[in-house]
Amino acid sequence: MPSLRGSPPACSPTPAAVRLADAVHREHGSRRPGRPSLGAALGLWALVAGCSSAADLAASQGGGTDTDTLGGLASGGSLTASESDSDGGEPTTGASGPGGTTEAGETEPATTSETGEQPAPPSDEPAPLDEKDPQNVPEEALCGPDPTTWRLAAREPDAMSSPAHAREAMLGQWPSLTSVVIRPWEFLNYYTFAYPLAPPEQLLAGAQLRASKDDLGDIFELQVAIRGPELKKADRPPVHLTLALDNSGSMEGKALELLKTASHVLAAELRAGDTAAVVSWNMADAPLLPVTMVTGPNDSKLLAAIDEFDVGGSAELTQALSAGYAQADKAYVPKDINRLVLISDGGATATQDDLEEMAKRAGDVPNKTGVHAIGVGVGDPGLFRSGLIDAIGVAGAGPSIYVGSAAAAETQLGKRFLSLVGLTASSVDVRITLPPGLELVSESQADNETIAQDHVTAAPTDNSVVHRRLRPCADDLDMSGALQVELHWVDAVTGEPKKTTAEWKLTELLSGETTWLQKGEAVLAYAAALRAIQYYAGDTVAIETAWERLEAAKKALPDDPELVEMGQVLAALQEP
Repeated sequence: MPSLRGSPPACSPTPAAVRLADAVHREHGSRRPGRPSLGAALGLWALVAGCSSAADLAASQGGGTDTDTLGGLASGGSLTASESDSDGGEPTTGASGPGGTTEAGETEPATTSETGEQPAPPSDEPAPLDEKDPQNVPEEALCGPDPTTWRLAAREPDAMSSPAHAREAMLGQWPSLTSVVIRPWEFLNYYTFAYPLAPPEQLLAGAQLRASKDDLGDIFELQVAIRGPELKKADRPPVHLTLALDNSGSMEGKALELLKTASHVLAAELRAGDTAAVVSWNMADAPLLPVTMVTGPNDSKLLAAIDEFDVGGSAELTQALSAGYAQADKAYVPKDINRLVLISDGGATATQDDLEEMAKRAGDVPNKTGVHAIGVGVGDPGLFRSGLIDAIGVAGAGPSIYVGSAAAAETQLGKRFLSLVGLTASSVDVRITLPPGLELVSESQADNETIAQDHVTAAPTDNSVVHRRLRPCADDLDMSGALQVELHWVDAVTGEPKKTTAEWKLTELLSGETTWLQKGEAVLAYAAALRAIQYYAGDTVAIETAWERLEAAKKALPDDPELVEMGQVLAALQEP
């Protein structure tokens, strides 16, 4: 039997709030639940705000509320996959979590099942639940003679640091997952799915369906894509970019090198008429570059400011935001793309007030878009701490990514520039109506708390994927029944509410294309394998399942480089 790399992370499952605070504690050098610290502040904030919209936070200061919902997601993307349950079941396995917790919150040892298989690893964070539409009542009528409609749960739009961090950690000189926080819902955000583009100023829904079986009988794998419209570089609005560069001492070395690489890649994507500004995370420092209209890609003044940047001094997120927003406000144009990019190794400090300020500033109103914040993590994979970067992305309603190499910078910041900075739709709400005789498989335990949903957005030239499982709940399932996807959203610029509906017969979907569905299954199985190996290094069941899904996807997509990359990571996990 091959040996598996990766050792169990230091965290242990505790009650929901402490468990999430603990996950961030781990990244800031503290593992004691209940100790007041940055880890607790970020962890508890993420529990409240990580699954609520930027508008929800702004609402606490007098604005309206936003109850956006959506599940699963993909590529560079604006919509996200929810984790299956707070006990650790993954979307592709449906397994329950190991062990229990003592009254003191310590983890009891996990045990193997009677079949000899390891239970699924514990989850560090609670997951939002899919919500049955109020029109479908009563609860016991879910498999009755009428269709049922579900609003799909969402979490952390645009969060993509976890898969990139795992890849860099396993393909580097010293392969190990010890420092990586595997967040399975980010993997469908990160990998790409080439569904058809939407018409201009619209969103487009697509669906693929595959019949399968599990231990309980027949089941259907469903993947729904939400696709944005094409946006060519020449047609995009002007971009006003403010780079806020972490100058703390921990940035010395590889982190500083990658910070400059990432900044150079962003500079190469600008064009004449865009503006740029560069500040450090120390407000006492003068701007390295005040707001400047660039002459085109690789503007000489911008590159000089990046190259002259160096570490040293105290760096706090509070000061970074003050310095960054001061420049962003000077550059702000209501209908253009206004972005604050914070680049850090994740070692700086933050407060809940900082994150609430980002959420307030990211609020979009008709004909006046907000200043969305983008978190870019850099540095050696063994030293990078993702908690701060993820929190920035959630609060700022923008992407959170990890750049561990020059190639990764080019891919995530260069090739994906339009989907990184662009915004087509906000308040995206996805509803799926199932025909009579089909039910949505709940991956969550009945005692899970239902929590608020994320602020779900969609970017141009981008698509997002919702992956769910359906089960027949009637002996006479009518295969001519229709599955309907209804999208509601708000135009990011005009504030106009919009809606589109797509419908397919089950027979049509089952005889149709399944290429991207198979890739989605491979991605989810790959994420589940990484997480399982972190906790149970001797168990090969999850990694064998991942290989099976990966090989099936490769037959449909033989030239897909992302599938090749996932195979390289799986192979590295099995090296002695």
